Amino acid sequence: IEIKNRNVAKDTSGKLVVMGRAVIMVIKDAKGNERATHKVGYGSKLLVDSGDAVKRGMRIAEWDPYTRPVLSEVDGVVAFEDVVDGISVNEIVDEATGITNRVIIDWRTNQRGTTLKPAIVIKDKNGEVLKLPRGGEARYLLSVDAVLSVDPGGKIGAGDVLARNPLESAKTRDI
Repeated sequence: IEIKNRNVAKDTSGKLVVMGRAVIMVIKDAKGNERATHKVGYGSKLLVDSGDAVKRGMRIAEWDPYTRPVLSEVDGVVAFEDVVDGISVNEIVDEATGITNRVIIDWRTNQRGTTLKPAIVIKDKNGEVLKLPRGGEARYLLSVDAVLSVDPGGKIGAGDVLARNPLESAKTRDI
């Protein structure tokens, strides 16, 4: 295996997570000839690394086809901005599984929420918002219907999932 455009991070569980949109895995034979290439999607967990030997039928990556993750790019402590119960976030129980999730709701429809901008920020141990390698702040704005995956005050690593945005196909239901 060779990973091209290597933009990956190791999350807190030790798995490699794809952090870029143009990561490609190339499978080569013993002579170095390319046998297969696979574009790996943003947020995919890689089960192999460059230089690993693979066999036919072996799983090399996994991902959630029903959501797009919001990934942390730095290590730090989670904090919420403008995530207010009943105005910008609600706890919703999944009918199928019974699991409760915190989901961002349309805050603009509430008169008290017109100035809110729900976001997750990553702070250092001193409470300062961390800077990203590309220059901006570690602030991740949340869209309507985003499902929160972290709690305020929790420690997070680069590559960890902060929230998940469901895809339209995942929202459709049969009657």
